Amino acid sequence: MLLITVITPVFNNVTYISAAIENYLSQHCAYSELLIMDGGSTDGTKEVIAQYAKDHPSIRWVSEKDKGQSDAMNKGIGLAKGKYISFLNVDDYYSEGCLNEVCEILTENPDINYLVGDCNVWGQTGNLIYVNRPSKVKKYHVFSGHHFSVNPSAYFYQKSLHDKVGLYPLDNHYNMDLEMILRFRGITTFDYYPKVWGNFRMLPNAKTFEDQASNLSEIRKKELITTYLKKQSFVLQIEVSMYRFYHFYQPFIKKTINKVVDKIKYEKKRFRSTTN
Repeated sequence: MLLITVITPVFNNVTYISAAIENYLSQHCAYSELLIMDGGSTDGTKEVIAQYAKDHPSIRWVSEKDKGQSDAMNKGIGLAKGKYISFLNVDDYYSEGCLNEVCEILTENPDINYLVGDCNVWGQTGNLIYVNRPSKVKKYHVFSGHHFSVNPSAYFYQKSLHDKVGLYPLDNHYNMDLEMILRFRGITTFDYYPKVWGNFRMLPNAKTFEDQASNLSEIRKKELITTYLKKQSFVLQIEVSMYRFYHFYQPFIKKTINKVVDKIKYEKKRFRSTTN
Protein backbone atom coordinates (compact mmCIF):
# COMPACT_ATOMS: atom_id res chain seq x y z
CA MET A 1 0.00 0.00 0.00
CA LEU A 2 1.31 3.43 -0.95
CA LEU A 3 1.20 5.56 2.18
CA ILE A 4 3.35 8.65 1.53
CA THR A 5 3.90 10.78 -1.55
CA VAL A 6 7.03 12.89 -1.26
CA ILE A 7 6.70 15.93 -3.53
CA THR A 8 9.80 17.80 -4.67
CA PRO A 9 9.20 21.07 -6.56
CA VAL A 10 12.25 22.19 -8.53
CA PHE A 11 13.31 24.66 -11.17
CA ASN A 12 16.85 24.95 -12.54
CA ASN A 13 18.61 23.38 -9.58
CA VAL A 14 20.94 20.81 -11.08
CA THR A 15 23.32 21.42 -8.16
CA TYR A 16 21.08 19.75 -5.58
CA ILE A 17 18.57 17.60 -7.45
CA SER A 18 20.75 14.48 -7.38
CA ALA A 19 21.33 14.81 -3.63
CA ALA A 20 17.60 15.16 -3.00
CA ILE A 21 16.78 12.07 -5.04
CA GLU A 22 19.58 10.06 -3.45
CA ASN A 23 18.33 11.08 -0.01
CA TYR A 24 14.88 9.78 -0.86
CA LEU A 25 16.25 6.52 -2.29
CA SER A 26 18.44 5.99 0.78
CA GLN A 27 15.27 5.79 2.88
CA HIS A 28 14.45 2.42 1.27
CA CYS A 29 10.77 2.97 2.01
CA ALA A 30 8.55 0.62 0.05
CA TYR A 31 5.40 2.48 1.11
CA SER A 32 6.33 5.77 -0.54
CA GLU A 33 6.82 7.43 -3.89
CA LEU A 34 8.81 10.45 -5.00
CA LEU A 35 6.94 12.87 -7.25
CA ILE A 36 9.18 15.54 -8.76
CA MET A 37 7.47 18.63 -10.16
CA ASP A 38 9.92 20.38 -12.46
CA GLY A 39 9.02 23.85 -13.69
CA GLY A 40 10.60 23.40 -17.12
CA SER A 41 14.27 23.52 -16.16
CA THR A 42 16.89 24.32 -18.79
CA ASP A 43 20.09 23.74 -16.78
CA GLY A 44 20.28 19.94 -16.95
CA THR A 45 17.91 19.25 -14.05
CA LYS A 46 15.40 17.48 -16.29
CA GLU A 47 18.03 15.13 -17.67
CA VAL A 48 19.14 14.12 -14.16
CA ILE A 49 15.54 13.44 -13.11
CA ALA A 50 14.82 11.44 -16.26
CA GLN A 51 17.75 9.11 -15.64
CA TYR A 52 16.76 8.44 -12.05
CA ALA A 53 13.11 7.88 -12.99
CA LYS A 54 14.21 5.40 -15.66
CA ASP A 55 16.12 3.36 -13.10
CA HIS A 56 13.69 3.65 -10.17
CA PRO A 57 9.96 2.93 -10.60
CA SER A 58 9.14 4.67 -7.29
CA ILE A 59 10.01 8.00 -8.93
CA ARG A 60 7.49 9.87 -11.07
CA TRP A 61 8.03 13.29 -12.56
CA VAL A 62 6.44 16.07 -14.57
CA SER A 63 8.22 18.91 -16.36
CA GLU A 64 6.17 21.89 -17.44
CA LYS A 65 6.01 25.61 -16.81
CA ASP A 66 4.21 26.64 -13.67
CA LYS A 67 3.24 29.81 -11.81
CA GLY A 68 5.80 29.36 -9.05
CA GLN A 69 6.51 27.03 -6.15
CA SER A 70 2.96 26.98 -4.77
CA ASP A 71 1.57 26.09 -8.18
CA ALA A 72 4.08 23.24 -8.51
CA MET A 73 3.14 22.00 -5.03
CA ASN A 74 -0.56 22.10 -5.88
CA LYS A 75 -0.03 20.16 -9.10
CA GLY A 76 1.90 17.57 -7.15
CA ILE A 77 -0.91 17.22 -4.62
CA GLY A 78 -3.32 16.58 -7.46
CA LEU A 79 -1.12 13.78 -8.81
CA ALA A 80 -0.16 12.26 -5.45
CA LYS A 81 -1.18 8.62 -4.92
CA GLY A 82 -0.30 8.43 -1.23
CA LYS A 83 -2.68 8.99 1.67
CA TYR A 84 -0.14 11.37 3.21
CA ILE A 85 1.81 14.25 1.70
CA SER A 86 5.37 15.35 2.45
CA PHE A 87 7.41 18.05 0.74
CA LEU A 88 11.15 17.72 0.25
CA ASN A 89 12.83 20.78 -1.22
CA VAL A 90 15.92 20.01 -3.29
CA ASP A 91 18.36 21.51 -0.81
CA ASP A 92 16.83 19.81 2.26
CA TYR A 93 16.89 16.18 3.34
CA TYR A 94 15.36 13.53 5.60
CA SER A 95 17.22 11.99 8.51
CA GLU A 96 18.21 8.34 8.16
CA GLY A 97 15.26 5.98 8.53
CA CYS A 98 12.75 8.83 8.67
CA LEU A 99 10.20 7.58 6.13
CA ASN A 100 10.01 4.02 7.46
CA GLU A 101 9.62 5.29 11.02
CA VAL A 102 6.86 7.69 9.96
CA CYS A 103 5.10 4.92 7.99
CA GLU A 104 5.14 2.70 11.07
CA ILE A 105 3.60 5.45 13.21
CA LEU A 106 0.93 6.27 10.63
CA THR A 107 0.06 2.62 10.11
CA GLU A 108 -0.40 2.10 13.85
CA ASN A 109 -2.31 5.39 14.18
CA PRO A 110 -4.38 5.75 10.98
CA ASP A 111 -6.46 8.62 12.39
CA ILE A 112 -3.50 11.01 12.56
CA ASN A 113 -4.11 13.98 10.28
CA TYR A 114 -0.88 15.91 10.80
CA LEU A 115 2.31 14.38 12.15
CA VAL A 116 5.30 16.56 12.99
CA GLY A 117 8.79 15.87 14.32
CA ASP A 118 11.93 17.88 14.97
CA CYS A 119 14.06 19.58 12.34
CA ASN A 120 17.79 20.37 12.25
CA VAL A 121 18.54 23.83 10.88
CA TRP A 122 21.98 23.93 9.24
CA GLY A 123 24.16 26.91 8.34
CA GLN A 124 25.97 27.42 5.05
CA THR A 125 29.20 25.91 6.41
CA GLY A 126 27.45 22.77 7.64
CA ASN A 127 27.19 24.04 11.22
CA LEU A 128 24.11 23.14 13.23
CA ILE A 129 22.38 26.43 14.09
CA TYR A 130 19.60 24.94 16.22
CA VAL A 131 17.02 22.16 16.39
CA ASN A 132 13.44 23.21 15.78
CA ARG A 133 11.22 21.30 18.24
CA PRO A 134 7.53 22.17 17.70
CA SER A 135 6.46 20.07 20.68
CA LYS A 136 3.62 22.31 21.80
CA VAL A 137 0.74 21.67 19.41
CA LYS A 138 -2.35 23.12 21.08
CA LYS A 139 -4.17 25.59 18.89
CA TYR A 140 -3.11 28.64 20.93
CA HIS A 141 0.51 27.45 20.77
CA VAL A 142 0.50 27.40 16.98
CA PHE A 143 -1.44 30.64 16.55
CA SER A 144 0.86 32.41 19.00
CA GLY A 145 3.56 32.18 16.33
CA HIS A 146 6.07 30.54 18.68
CA HIS A 147 5.53 26.84 17.95
CA PHE A 148 5.47 25.48 14.41
CA SER A 149 7.73 23.49 12.13
CA VAL A 150 10.17 25.61 10.13
CA ASN A 151 10.47 23.14 7.24
CA PRO A 152 8.14 20.64 5.55
CA SER A 153 10.74 17.86 5.61
CA ALA A 154 9.75 17.37 9.27
CA TYR A 155 5.99 16.93 8.89
CA PHE A 156 3.47 14.71 7.09
CA TYR A 157 -0.24 15.26 6.62
CA GLN A 158 -3.28 13.66 5.05
CA LYS A 159 -3.90 14.72 1.47
CA SER A 160 -7.63 14.87 2.22
CA LEU A 161 -7.11 17.94 4.42
CA HIS A 162 -6.86 20.01 1.25
CA ASP A 163 -10.48 19.15 0.49
CA LYS A 164 -11.38 21.19 3.59
CA VAL A 165 -8.90 24.08 3.52
CA GLY A 166 -8.00 24.40 -0.16
CA LEU A 167 -4.61 24.34 -1.85
CA TYR A 168 -1.51 26.49 -1.37
CA PRO A 169 -2.19 30.14 -2.30
CA LEU A 170 -0.48 31.12 -5.54
CA ASP A 171 0.12 34.67 -4.35
CA ASN A 172 2.15 33.56 -1.32
CA HIS A 173 5.74 32.97 -2.47
CA TYR A 174 7.53 33.00 0.89
CA ASN A 175 5.64 31.49 3.83
CA MET A 176 3.05 29.32 2.10
CA ASP A 177 4.05 26.48 4.43
CA LEU A 178 3.14 28.50 7.53
CA GLU A 179 -0.12 29.62 5.95
CA MET A 180 -1.12 26.00 5.36
CA ILE A 181 -0.09 25.03 8.90
CA LEU A 182 -2.44 27.73 10.24
CA ARG A 183 -5.24 26.49 8.01
CA PHE A 184 -4.70 22.90 9.11
CA ARG A 185 -4.53 23.71 12.81
CA GLY A 186 -7.74 25.67 12.44
CA ILE A 187 -9.64 22.46 11.62
CA THR A 188 -7.69 19.52 13.09
CA THR A 189 -5.29 18.40 15.81
CA PHE A 190 -1.53 17.92 15.41
CA ASP A 191 0.53 14.96 16.67
CA TYR A 192 4.15 15.54 17.70
CA TYR A 193 6.93 12.94 17.96
CA PRO A 194 10.28 13.91 19.53
CA LYS A 195 12.49 12.63 16.73
CA VAL A 196 14.59 14.57 14.23
CA TRP A 197 13.05 13.83 10.84
CA GLY A 198 13.84 16.93 8.80
CA ASN A 199 16.98 18.81 7.84
CA PHE A 200 16.72 22.40 6.63
CA ARG A 201 19.75 24.07 5.06
CA MET A 202 19.99 27.86 5.18
CA LEU A 203 21.98 28.48 2.02
CA PRO A 204 23.02 31.82 0.48
CA ASN A 205 20.97 32.90 -2.54
CA ALA A 206 18.10 30.70 -1.39
CA LYS A 207 14.75 32.47 -1.15
CA THR A 208 14.32 31.71 2.56
CA PHE A 209 17.88 32.79 3.44
CA GLU A 210 17.55 36.16 1.72
CA ASP A 211 14.12 36.73 3.25
CA GLN A 212 15.34 36.06 6.78
CA ALA A 213 18.52 38.09 6.32
CA SER A 214 16.42 41.16 5.51
CA ASN A 215 14.03 40.44 8.43
CA LEU A 216 11.13 40.43 6.00
CA SER A 217 10.29 36.85 6.97
CA GLU A 218 9.46 37.93 10.54
CA ILE A 219 7.28 40.79 9.29
CA ARG A 220 5.43 38.48 6.89
CA LYS A 221 4.98 35.87 9.61
CA LYS A 222 3.40 38.36 12.02
CA GLU A 223 1.10 39.74 9.33
CA LEU A 224 0.00 36.26 8.27
CA ILE A 225 -0.66 35.05 11.81
CA THR A 226 -2.60 38.22 12.63
CA THR A 227 -4.78 37.73 9.55
CA TYR A 228 -5.62 34.12 10.40
CA LEU A 229 -6.03 34.72 14.13
CA LYS A 230 -8.75 37.29 13.39
CA LYS A 231 -10.73 34.49 11.71
CA GLN A 232 -10.64 32.37 14.87
CA SER A 233 -12.92 32.49 17.90
CA PHE A 234 -12.71 35.26 20.48
CA VAL A 235 -11.82 32.65 23.11
CA LEU A 236 -8.79 31.52 21.08
CA GLN A 237 -7.68 35.12 20.59
CA ILE A 238 -7.74 35.61 24.38
CA GLU A 239 -5.82 32.36 24.91
CA VAL A 240 -3.18 33.46 22.41
CA SER A 241 -2.82 36.87 24.09
CA MET A 242 -2.39 35.26 27.49
CA TYR A 243 0.15 32.76 26.19
CA ARG A 244 2.14 35.47 24.41
CA PHE A 245 2.25 37.43 27.68
CA TYR A 246 3.47 34.34 29.53
CA HIS A 247 6.00 33.49 26.80
CA PHE A 248 7.42 37.02 26.84
CA TYR A 249 7.80 37.25 30.63
CA GLN A 250 8.70 33.60 31.24
CA PRO A 251 12.51 34.18 31.27
CA PHE A 252 12.12 37.04 33.78
CA ILE A 253 9.79 34.98 35.97
CA LYS A 254 12.17 32.01 35.97
CA LYS A 255 15.13 34.27 36.76
CA THR A 256 13.25 35.88 39.66
CA ILE A 257 12.17 32.52 41.08
CA ASN A 258 15.73 31.18 40.84
CA LYS A 259 17.02 34.22 42.71
CA VAL A 260 14.44 33.72 45.45
CA VAL A 261 15.29 30.01 45.74
CA ASP A 262 19.02 30.78 45.88
CA LYS A 263 18.38 33.41 48.54
CA ILE A 264 16.38 30.95 50.65
CA LYS A 265 19.12 28.33 50.35
CA TYR A 266 21.73 30.88 51.35
CA GLU A 267 19.74 32.02 54.39
CA LYS A 268 19.15 28.42 55.50
CA LYS A 269 22.85 27.67 55.20
CA ARG A 270 23.75 30.84 57.10
CA PHE A 271 21.23 30.04 59.83
CA ARG A 272 22.64 26.53 60.32
CA SER A 273 26.20 27.88 60.53
CA THR A 274 25.24 30.38 63.25
CA THR A 275 23.37 27.83 65.37
CA ASN A 276 26.14 25.20 65.33
